[in-house]
Amino acid sequence: MAVIVRKKIQFGDQEIESKVFEPSGVISKEDRLRAEKLDDLLQSRIPEIADEVLDEVPDESDKVKRWHSLGKKLRIFVDDRDLVLQSDIDNMLIWQAIWQFLPSTMIPSQTNIDKPYYDKQHKRQDHLSLCYELSSYPWDEVSWIKKWAYVHEITARPSLLRDERIFGTLGRYIDELSIYPTVEEFREIMKNLAKAFPTKQFRDSSLLADDEIDTQVSKAVKSVMSR
Repeated sequence: MAVIVRKKIQFGDQEIESKVFEPSGVISKEDRLRAEKLDDLLQSRIPEIADEVLDEVPDESDKVKRWHSLGKKLRIFVDDRDLVLQSDIDNMLIWQAIWQFLPSTMIPSQTNIDKPYYDKQHKRQDHLSLCYELSSYPWDEVSWIKKWAYVHEITARPSLLRDERIFGTLGRYIDELSIYPTVEEFREIMKNLAKAFPTKQFRDSSLLADDEIDTQVSKAVKSVMSR
C-alpha cells in the first residue's frame, strides 16, 4: 500500500524536488518495490497515453470523450492488482502518482497548476478519479453526456451509478429530448433522481422492477423539461 509522489521541499535557500512514499509511515519491502515499479511505469507510459488520447480525440471541445478515453487507458494498469492496490484507489493516492507525469497537453483548461493536486482531491473534484469512474461504462453508453459538468452531477450521486438500469434509462430519455438540457435543468433532473433513489437513505433499487425504474427516471426528466 504505497505510491511515489514528487514533492517540493525547502532545503536551505533552495527548493528541491524529492521522491516521497505515500502514505507516510512504515512501508513494507513488498509495497516499496511495488511503488517503485509503478513509478517507473507511470513515468514512461503516461506521456505515451496522453499522445494516444490526443490522437483519438483531437477536438478539445469534445471533453467527455477525451476524458473517457483517458480513464479507459488508465484503467488498464490501475485495475492491475500486482501494481495498484485497491487501498491506493480508495485513498486517491494513485491519482497523485499519475498526475505528476501528465504533460500540459492533458491538463484540463482552467486548472490552477500552481495548486498541488492533493489540494484538489475533495468534494468529488478529483479529475482523474472521475475519468476512471466514467470509463467503467463503454463509450456508447455515455456518449449522451455532452458536458463534463454533467459527469460531476452524476458521480456526486452514487446511487445513480450503483444500478446500471438507472444510468442507462437516464441516457435514453436525455437522448430522446428535442432540446438538450442546460446545466441548470440537468442539475434539477439530478435532484429529482436523488429524491427517487436517495444515496444517504440507500434505497436498494435492485429490488425494483424495470418498469418502476423507467417510471421514476421518466418523471424526473419530464417534470423539468416539459416546463
